[in-house]
Amino acid sequence: MRLQRWNLAWALLGSLTACDPAVVDHSPTSNLLDAETASLEAGVGHWTAWYGTKISRAPGAARQGEASLRIELTEPYGWGVALDNYPGFPATPGAHRATFWARAVRGSSLRVEMRVSWRDARGEELQAHRLAGPVLGADWANARLEMVAPANAERVSVDLTGSEGDPGDALEVDGISIHSQPDR
Repeated sequence: MRLQRWNLAWALLGSLTACDPAVVDHSPTSNLLDAETASLEAGVGHWTAWYGTKISRAPGAARQGEASLRIELTEPYGWGVALDNYPGFPATPGAHRATFWARAVRGSSLRVEMRVSWRDARGEELQAHRLAGPVLGADWANARLEMVAPANAERVSVDLTGSEGDPGDALEVDGISIHSQPDR
């Protein structure tokens, strides 16, 4: 029993390291999301099915590059896809632009909403912005939003949600990004 407690303690301690000080390891104007999560070229990156969905990498179905994120709806009354790397990617305060491309594969009246959550060093949410995309058709549609991250933002996370659709409907998302913008 004592060994199990130590194993649990070490596991909990290891999970807290996600809230260490953020180290921004990318250029100031590059995508804050890692390349795999943004481009889906070799896998689904940090994306995970949150509720009412099944996700996969859709090779050959990309807006840019070689693949996109396919989201298949498994339940009615809403769906969601989130990142599995709480508290998110390293970020900096200031002006940013969020953007994504999406299209419907099966179904009608599908929409994607991107929620961008800015977090402090402890992982506490400071502010969230919502970027609502248009009603999707067979062609790729773009959505973008200019926003300002709060002064003490050190992390950013993203989720994609929708309130429309039926089981069996599907959509694809590609070119997901959050870029720092030069001072204006």
